[in-house]
Amino acid sequence: MKKIPLEATLGGAYRFLFTKIISIVGTIWLPLLLFAGLAAGLVCLVVPHEWLAGNWQALDLNHFEPEQFPWEKLLPFLYVWPVIVVSVLILVAMIMVGLMRHALDPRKKMTLIFFSLGVPVWRMLGAFLLSGILVAIAALVASLVVQLIIHFAVSMAPPPAAEASGIVLNILVALFMLYVSCRLFFFLPAVVVAENRIGIGRSWELGGGNVWRIFFVFLLIVVPVAFVAGVVLEISVLPVVVAEAMKMPHDPQIADAFAFLRALIPLLWVVVPTIIVARLVGLSLLAGAAGTAYNAITAPAAGAAPSAGAAPSVCAPPAEEATSI
Repeated sequence: MKKIPLEATLGGAYRFLFTKIISIVGTIWLPLLLFAGLAAGLVCLVVPHEWLAGNWQALDLNHFEPEQFPWEKLLPFLYVWPVIVVSVLILVAMIMVGLMRHALDPRKKMTLIFFSLGVPVWRMLGAFLLSGILVAIAALVASLVVQLIIHFAVSMAPPPAAEASGIVLNILVALFMLYVSCRLFFFLPAVVVAENRIGIGRSWELGGGNVWRIFFVFLLIVVPVAFVAGVVLEISVLPVVVAEAMKMPHDPQIADAFAFLRALIPLLWVVVPTIIVARLVGLSLLAGAAGTAYNAITAPAAGAAPSAGAAPSVCAPPAEEATSI
């Protein structure tokens, strides 16, 4: 299998973010707005309004006991939580389809508004779910194997050697899961959009021999985004948290803890948007990297005739694109 051009992939990721920023925003804003409205509506529907306003007068916070807490008022939230989780999965699948169409085809026209519940979105959602199940199964099998080895072999060794062996085995499991995740997930969105199939096997095939390159791509995308988001949060949030913490008495009670948390509620208007923007920027960079790497690794060699089983061209928009606005 051809190697991912590491430098070109990283350059393509950041080039996609900055040159396609209007289309990225156009792809994201409507699905995100609809999800935010749905989530906010469900939360306001099931959470008592006095709690949202920070009014806990119904509870004796100075003599708080867990059995006094009206847990039954939280039960409706457990009912709507699955709806929110499913909505998040559909949101991510929809946004990824829109982003991948631009990442795979740099000549695609600008997108100002996007919404689709067509076949590609459900195909992307199915690919994510199936891949997650496969990774979970791999993690379970690896953990069981390690536990059997520890139980039947490592336990017979002297305590220092047994402890060191357990640490080494756990590191090996972590590396194995890193290998499986990188190889399985990186090309998956590109395969789903470009080849119009779930293509888990195809994604695994394309990732062969490229796991460390994929890992460095992830690293060089996630770390800068997390660093910038951390700086923003540190500048805007940390001074307020420190100032409120300094007001706490030396022997804080439950009421003091609730007062501290209530004072931090306004910070959510900074924390939540910062986290959302960081996640969306990271998602856009990963889409740009996957699209660039897919086009590079599936491009026929110079002068070679395309084979009968070659992947379809990504320059033409998929037929299902009519479902988008």
